[in-house]
Amino acid sequence: MKKHTLVTMMAVLLVAMLSCEDELTTIPKDTITDQGITFSANEMEMYANQFYTSLPGTMAAWAWESDAASDNDVPASFTSYPLAFGTQTIPASGGGWGWGNIRNVNFFLDNISVSEAPQSAQDKYLGEILFFKAFFYFDLMKRFGDLPWLSTTLDVDSPELFEGRLSRSVVADSILSVLDRSIDKLPSKSQTQEGRIHRDVALLFKARVALYEGTWEKYHAGTPFEGDGRDVNRFFTQARDAAEEVMEGGYTLYNDFSHPEIPDGFSYWRLFSTPSSEISSISEVLLAREYSADLDLIYWGQQIRTSGGPNGHGISKSLVDAYLCDDGLPIGISPQYMGDETLEEVTTNRDPRMKMTISTPGMPIKISNGIVDAYQLPFLTLNPWPNTTGYQIYKWLSPFIATEDASGNNTSNAVPLFRYAEALLIAAEAHEELGTCTQEVLDRTINLLRDRAGVPHLDETVGFSDPNWNFPGLTPLMNEIRRERRVELAFEGFRRDDLYRWAATDLIRAPRLGSKLEQWRDRPFEPAYDVDEVSTRIENVDGYISPLLQTFGEGEVGFDPSKNYLAPLPVDQLTLNPNLGQNPGY
Repeated sequence: MKKHTLVTMMAVLLVAMLSCEDELTTIPKDTITDQGITFSANEMEMYANQFYTSLPGTMAAWAWESDAASDNDVPASFTSYPLAFGTQTIPASGGGWGWGNIRNVNFFLDNISVSEAPQSAQDKYLGEILFFKAFFYFDLMKRFGDLPWLSTTLDVDSPELFEGRLSRSVVADSILSVLDRSIDKLPSKSQTQEGRIHRDVALLFKARVALYEGTWEKYHAGTPFEGDGRDVNRFFTQARDAAEEVMEGGYTLYNDFSHPEIPDGFSYWRLFSTPSSEISSISEVLLAREYSADLDLIYWGQQIRTSGGPNGHGISKSLVDAYLCDDGLPIGISPQYMGDETLEEVTTNRDPRMKMTISTPGMPIKISNGIVDAYQLPFLTLNPWPNTTGYQIYKWLSPFIATEDASGNNTSNAVPLFRYAEALLIAAEAHEELGTCTQEVLDRTINLLRDRAGVPHLDETVGFSDPNWNFPGLTPLMNEIRRERRVELAFEGFRRDDLYRWAATDLIRAPRLGSKLEQWRDRPFEPAYDVDEVSTRIENVDGYISPLLQTFGEGEVGFDPSKNYLAPLPVDQLTLNPNLGQNPGY
């Protein structure tokens, strides 16, 4: 088995280095020391390996959970997403306020100077550790906003334990500075072992962080969640430049997939159902998390075909409506739009990516020993894993169970984490924020994605007015760039962050709807599904499935824009250090 498979699957821990607690203000019982640690190349590799397991993992985490707190998905259990649905309370402890990973990366940074390993090895692992420091800090900043900045490991006398938090603007600048150091140290992809962080991954992550913070500070200006008031264009410039540098790295969009049981043009879908043994051949993927049936490192690849996965999920009407028609026009003005009375109607004449994301009649869901199982009706009543909307996820589903190193419902397919398409989308959005998005920019960003999908090009003038634009106060071009991002990156873990950074309160609070309920009458469901019996509980006034109707009624969900853009700090940490201060509204 290739060594790279182990990198993302196993954390080989150096016990002497890792005796610490999560909370910032809790001092470890045993002081971490460098006694006996030489930081050889092997020790540095093992130390870095522990952080790879913090990268997003199985398909389930993406397909079911990643967009559940956004308008792309309708979860059956809204209490699992307390910020998005307004049920967040102040925790007594924990709540995500964890600093163990930051302490562990700082320990490495404090002690690497003792290493006598070759400089190339020191640089490589230093670059990885710096990347993970930025990765962990970005996660904390998205959740809590202002943060302490810890440059070194702390002990019982460290004054940082009792200081206040720095502005998120300063924290973001510090994250980007750490990423610059990481980029400077990391080798290129061609010089990096498969499955490990390389220079272009750090560049793309820098672009992601910079775009996030620039838009957060721009669209939250004048609210309790704003930054420190400095010019946000510095973030957009960094996002643009980092994305452009990735674009110059020789990557291409994957467009070579063919299979006799799968329609032509399904390369986009194949990205998310590629065996780990083949993922390195796909140039679009900068980094993927890999699995191995030989090592029993597998995950569910079939559970989403009819159910909604753990806790129950379904694709939202909002996402379904976002896909353009195949003439390049939105459903509100396109003569190609067939309506949404049935699944067949709503998916006809649409952006082909729609059928690569949503399961539709005729598409294979399982291919085994020459036998093809096609689309099955959703488990609308299955407890505890119902499909909540009638719209099932097809993206990430792998029909090739028996032929691709797995069995039953399991798969060892790779999970792409960083891909070239994101760089194209970041570049386009950053250019538009800076007022520099020309046709030339669109043709080497958005329109490359549309070429693969088979959708007409986006013109810099847009050429139409959509009565249903999500952001009527912004330019038509920005609306279409944001639409493209939503469609291309659906169920890859971006939509919740996008809504929060854009301060898109109306979209976060909008009722979560699904398909028309009536279309499921008299279908041969197993178990039986009685439309009349459930209509009073989940059918809204317009005939759409509304899984949360009994909780929120016909109106908006409970998201509170005065506080729910950030999470609260736990009580125990505020007791230990009142200088941290609580987040707005709590």
